[in-house]
Amino acid sequence: MVGKDIVCIAMAYLLGGVCTGYYLVRLLAQTDIREQGSGGVGARNVGRMLGWRGFVITLLGDGLKGSAAILLARRFGISESAVCIAMVAVVAGHIWPVALRFKGGRGIATALGAYLAYDYRLALTLLLLTMAFSAFRKGFILSGLGAFLLLPAFALLLKFSGLAVAALALLSAIILYAHRERLRRELCSEPIAQKEA
Repeated sequence: MVGKDIVCIAMAYLLGGVCTGYYLVRLLAQTDIREQGSGGVGARNVGRMLGWRGFVITLLGDGLKGSAAILLARRFGISESAVCIAMVAVVAGHIWPVALRFKGGRGIATALGAYLAYDYRLALTLLLLTMAFSAFRKGFILSGLGAFLLLPAFALLLKFSGLAVAALALLSAIILYAHRERLRRELCSEPIAQKEA
């Protein structure tokens, strides 16, 4: 790995740390979105405060920075292994942004944007898996997390490189970790819900 690889990876991390929802709410509502609602800086929580426009702006902003990190990395001609690391770095930057004391979002929109720029088939597979899971159970977020979990296996079937599959597996683990509280609540409450039904 050469100097420009390291620079691009660092840039991807810092770009990921520009959490759209946090700065949008700071600008329009003069408050910290992390102290409101679910505590996240993602589109859903911003939408609760700023309405659908806030939701759309945050979703697009977080997705675009994921795409931008990959497009810039390729523009600079860095190695394929460094591009894969940059894909992980931009999502990690969103979840653990240094400017926000490592308390950011949960990475779904940023990862989707990065996948779209890396290879559109990843984003398409993720969306199709999410819709398939949604047909069997309610909850778009949980369906999306299931899709993230299976995406590395589908990437292997699509003959992506070992580096790409490893990066996707690491990203899936990071995103599931970022959603650990939600997963714990859902998994703990599901038996109760079934009993009440």
